[in-house]
Amino acid sequence: MVQIFTLRERLAMLPGTVRRRAEATHVRTTVIADARAVAPEIPRDAEAGHLERAARRLLRRAAQDEFAREGVVRVTLPEETGRADLRRADIAGDASFHAFVEDVLSAVDIAPSLLERDDAVDLRDARGSSDAYGLSPEVASDLASYLLGRAHVLQEGAAELEEYLEEQAAQIREDVRGVLVRQVRVPLELKVARDRHERIESGEIDVAAAQTADGDHRSPADIGRRARAAFDLAQSEAGRAAFGALRSGAERAYGRYGHRDDKDGS
Repeated sequence: MVQIFTLRERLAMLPGTVRRRAEATHVRTTVIADARAVAPEIPRDAEAGHLERAARRLLRRAAQDEFAREGVVRVTLPEETGRADLRRADIAGDASFHAFVEDVLSAVDIAPSLLERDDAVDLRDARGSSDAYGLSPEVASDLASYLLGRAHVLQEGAAELEEYLEEQAAQIREDVRGVLVRQVRVPLELKVARDRHERIESGEIDVAAAQTADGDHRSPADIGRRARAAFDLAQSEAGRAAFGALRSGAERAYGRYGHRDDKDGS
């Protein structure tokens, strides 16, 4: 008769040092898998720092998305947005900008997370969590808290969770403030935010187009990520070059087939 042992029973049969090492490896693998379920860009061999950076990145992106969603209409912006124009306008010192920044920062709440892995994934993909711009700052905060909780597990000799999260929250708030200031001081970043707002609000970026081939709608979070990626690609030099190459290739192909049709018809 073949006896089948559970993982726990197999670990119990191992010598103490080997067992502790195997248990630690199992915990690390599980924690990283949990984090990757929420942020797939995290590498499979991640350390705690990878998860911390992913959490900060979530909030920085959410701040940029919120500026494109609301900031460009709430903040007093000059007509001309060249570098000299922005320097003279000093938008970062304007009351409307300060009010917007404080509103975004008020949504940043890093705290011990009660989410399980499936809950975090469901929250990320929920219809009310994101739109064509991306995740809301509140949801990004919840997901960042989850990732930081997972990062804390990976750290040996780490501070207490609450103290650790306070330190991470302070860094995140500085990141958010910094990325919003860049939105009104760097001409290209301001232009991209304005263009995103205009194209999304005018319907030029159509969320209905983000459907699967069989007609099933993607999650709102996936639509937001794809819309942002598509817009960023279109704005980049590489994207414009790629689109130009595709257009030139299509024109050449049309020319070849057109000549062939002329010959066949003659």
